[in-house]
Amino acid sequence: MASDPRDTVVALLQLAQSYDSRHIDSLMVDSWLDAAHRARWTPEAAAAAIRAHYAEQTERIMPGHVTARIRSAAKAPGYAPEYRPEVSAEPPASKEGREAARALFAASIRTHETRTPALQPRRVSEPSLTSVVGEEPVRAFSSDLGGILNQIHMDGGGT
Repeated sequence: MASDPRDTVVALLQLAQSYDSRHIDSLMVDSWLDAAHRARWTPEAAAAAIRAHYAEQTERIMPGHVTARIRSAAKAPGYAPEYRPEVSAEPPASKEGREAARALFAASIRTHETRTPALQPRRVSEPSLTSVVGEEPVRAFSSDLGGILNQIHMDGGGT
């Protein structure tokens, strides 16, 4: 691609024009150049994004599409696992194999202390003070109606 950023954006727009027959004017070049500067496009990544867009979609590409494709194709920092050398599988239970596995995972271990067994619930053999039977609970009907209902209950059901 061209070394001048404006010429590079014109070349990218001409690539998009080959797919969608757009009319390129100076306003379009300026807006795409602004987007390229803000999102820090590289010419190769932007051209690959335009080609990939038209390989999968039919809608007209805009600078936001290019930025989204470049960011999705880039390796995200901190998400890719670091390369670790493979532990030899021969013999799997040897002392050397165990030491190599421990060394590989030593940085990720939270504690080297042994775990304490879970506490068992304590069984109470003596009756607790809260289990003493108290007074009769207060009934919902405590007025004259309550007395009538209590008398009916004492007489055997009121039939």
